[in-house]
Amino acid sequence: MSLKLVKLVFKFGSLLALTPTKIEINGLVFPSKAYALLWIILFGLLTLSISAFYRKASYEKFTPVILTIQVATDTVFFILNISTIIITATKRHHWNRFINILKFLKSSNEKGDLFWFLPFLLTNVVFVVIFTYYTYIGAQIMGVDFFKLYAVEYFQFYAQFIVYYLIYEFLNLILNGFNSLSKTMCKILKMRSNRLHKLSFKRLKSDFCALAECVEIFNNTFGWLLLLSMGFTTLEILRSMQYLISGKRKSVPIIIYRIMFITWHLIGTLNGVFICDLTEQRVKVMRMVAYQIVANFDGDREVEEIKKLINVINDNFPHFTAARYFDLNRKTILGVLNAFFTFLIVAIQFEDLYN
Repeated sequence: MSLKLVKLVFKFGSLLALTPTKIEINGLVFPSKAYALLWIILFGLLTLSISAFYRKASYEKFTPVILTIQVATDTVFFILNISTIIITATKRHHWNRFINILKFLKSSNEKGDLFWFLPFLLTNVVFVVIFTYYTYIGAQIMGVDFFKLYAVEYFQFYAQFIVYYLIYEFLNLILNGFNSLSKTMCKILKMRSNRLHKLSFKRLKSDFCALAECVEIFNNTFGWLLLLSMGFTTLEILRSMQYLISGKRKSVPIIIYRIMFITWHLIGTLNGVFICDLTEQRVKVMRMVAYQIVANFDGDREVEEIKKLINVINDNFPHFTAARYFDLNRKTILGVLNAFFTFLIVAIQFEDLYN
């Protein structure tokens, strides 16, 4: 992963006040907080007005179960968009500290990557394909009314895409940092004791502490966004599954779109959880290697340095959390799936009462 790619995502995100980048208009720097406030008002007015005037009629046709799921989905999505802008505007120093640490720790092999922009380009292409298909289906079914009801969602979903991608990039940069430390420690393990004293453990400890600080900043900055994203994804999947199971007007194009939409959000949300779990496993491997070094080498000075490193790892072990409500690992996915299937069964049972 490259910091060049993060910088590119920042430029796109700054257009919607999603990333802390300066906005210049005709050579004048537009105040970032004022620009963020402008987007908050714009998102708020558009979302609330559309829900109040255009979607009200369709909401009245829903059964209580579907209405509850729909309103909850729209509310969480709205809060997610607004929270992203607010966090960006209020935590600029966290972003700057995070980027500065990653710049200090970045590997030198990034310079030779000629296609560093390709991952972001391809994911944008996938986004455009999905929502072009979405527009085609919606326009066929509803005509011009489709754009009155859902045009604002193009901005909302692209804002969520930026959040997904930034979380993915930052987590990968943290993971790469721990991978680099782990490789260094594996090299130490393979060396003989008479060469061990030549290596400096101070750099290992300082780099580990810097990465642990990155994890803490990530939790403070993206914890709420991860929690809201997981909530929105669960509700959106529940809404789609309820339609696929008990919906009356099924069609192949809509089913295809629903599957594409579910897959997009599942990958965007759960991919970050898997990287969090992989990072914790990598640090556990580092700690195991450190214990092996202590067992294999007899030099008092070197062993004491390794023991200090072990204490640093234990005291600063990285734990990724969703707004500190729960840890992000593979157990999280099982918990979400359990809650989802339980809610889905209850929703279908209640839905049958109105059919």
